[in-house]
Amino acid sequence: MTSIRIFGRVAAAVAMIGVALYGGSLLAAEGDALRALDQRADGSAILNLVVSDGPMEPPPIVFTDEAGEELSLADYRGTPVAVHFWATWCFPCRAEMPTMDALQRELGDELVILPLSLDRDGAPLVRNYYDDHDLVTLPVMIDEKMKAGRALRVHGIPATVFINADGAEVARVLGDRDWSDPDVIELVRHIIE
Repeated sequence: MTSIRIFGRVAAAVAMIGVALYGGSLLAAEGDALRALDQRADGSAILNLVVSDGPMEPPPIVFTDEAGEELSLADYRGTPVAVHFWATWCFPCRAEMPTMDALQRELGDELVILPLSLDRDGAPLVRNYYDDHDLVTLPVMIDEKMKAGRALRVHGIPATVFINADGAEVARVLGDRDWSDPDVIELVRHIIE
């Protein structure tokens, strides 16, 4: 092997290490920035985010829409997504869903919220809940056997997983929140930018 080839391979290896180190510090800085933004002036958490340490490509998940058509996260590639797991029998979820609808109304095309219901009675039950509570912005989505929830390692509801436009998990929120709170809306805008 010539010295030029050896030098070229060494230079390429050094460049790859530099990119990995620099990229890793950028990701850590982004995570630290999100954690800092998740604080109110009094020091309390806004969403109490669980921030990913780096881009985590979620496993492929499948869920159904109100018409029974199968969809996946790949169908939303290029747009930030919030995958929200909930059920009509979950009291904290029921209280939270009108605020999730308000968040979708506020953010419009900036974010797609996929409210995956775990209800075994499927879309008709969820549609009735939406109609009874004037939820008009969110789509009816079903994860009846919680396959998507298990794939994303969701262990309780409500839970929300934020996926960036590149398809990588950025952060998650465990438990219910008031998604219509102005501080929450501002933080969500930072999460998805």
